[in-house]
Amino acid sequence: FSNRGGGIFLARAQKLGIRTSRISSWSRSRSFNFTVLASVTLIIIIIAHSFVSFTVILSQFNLHRMPIRYASSPPRTANGAKPSQDICSSRQQHKWRDDLNRYFSEATDGIPSFVVVLTVNTGFWDLFVNWHKHFYKRAMNKSDQPLLIIIAEDSAIYEKLKALPRSKTKARVVLPGYDFANNSASGKAEDYDSESYKSLVSSRATYLLNLMCILEGGGSNEVANETVANGETKIKKEELTIVYSDVDTVWLKDPFPYIQIELFGSNNDGTQMQQQPKYDILAAVDDHDYHNVTTYYCTGYLVIAQTPASIAFLSRWEKELQSNPQLNQPIFNSLLRSTEIPEIRHGGLGEMKFPPGRLYFDEWVKEGRESERLKKKKTMVVHNNYIIGHDAKKRRFQEQDLWMNDMPK
Repeated sequence: FSNRGGGIFLARAQKLGIRTSRISSWSRSRSFNFTVLASVTLIIIIIAHSFVSFTVILSQFNLHRMPIRYASSPPRTANGAKPSQDICSSRQQHKWRDDLNRYFSEATDGIPSFVVVLTVNTGFWDLFVNWHKHFYKRAMNKSDQPLLIIIAEDSAIYEKLKALPRSKTKARVVLPGYDFANNSASGKAEDYDSESYKSLVSSRATYLLNLMCILEGGGSNEVANETVANGETKIKKEELTIVYSDVDTVWLKDPFPYIQIELFGSNNDGTQMQQQPKYDILAAVDDHDYHNVTTYYCTGYLVIAQTPASIAFLSRWEKELQSNPQLNQPIFNSLLRSTEIPEIRHGGLGEMKFPPGRLYFDEWVKEGRESERLKKKKTMVVHNNYIIGHDAKKRRFQEQDLWMNDMPK
């Protein structure tokens, strides 16, 4: 106690009959409690800081590229079903099912291992004609022809597509992407990044997921569980691989042998190395070190294997696009690297074989004619991106002798 205040307090305590030893004990007790409280607070701060530091260190690991390894079979939910079956159960009765089942039931030449998916509206009809001409020349003149699924974004283009002459193998299915009851889809060539454009491209995940689920089967689709003889091999419908292509691409070579090797590997004799795909998703590469992303994928050319992980990813992608219509490519790249879907195995298609517009039309040209010729000689599919507008894309194709705007035969 101080000479002043302490003495007064002590005198009052003695008058009240309080022993001075009690006062001293009470003072020491308060000091002890304060020390304990300060120590506990310091320990909590240290633990919290350690947890934050551990989280930062863990985030540096490239977990999204670590392929998931199942000991025997893919994980199942509480009811015993595969996650993909839960996602797909409500899509088995989709309006596209009858058209697809009709094709598979009539596929006398066997079921192809690849399905090529394309979306188009009336505004891009001439680009579709150009795309189809190149595609048919490069990919359809082969024994194992892919199935081409064209999704019409409006009723006018749907009627045009249905009126096209049938190909020799009938390996084409036209599906309506619009709502029959309320066809509000625009038929014009939408401006990039406009609200209507965002609405249009936000349907991509839904289209791909619907197709993946219908083609997967899931028990309710009898055709899905059949195997169809194709020479000496039998191809199950659930082994199909979806290849999505934007309409502003041009196919200069058949890409399927390359894709097959990328997905399944290859033995010395050229036969398939393994039965299960090494990747769930392969994508064309748009850029490097874009917004701190080392490999920035382009959603204009995708290869999607039929796996539980790819179906789960498409479902998550669809959810983001439906809740907030937007450009589908940024959120696609973000989700692939998200810790929410750590099991997704993804990779990039070779840029020399699948170059973006910035390389094929600009950077390679600047390198000189001989270098340009050698690099373009390796190209399989070129994407006419890094330029905005229907007319600008068409003009660029024409300047590079890649325009074949006559009706496909």
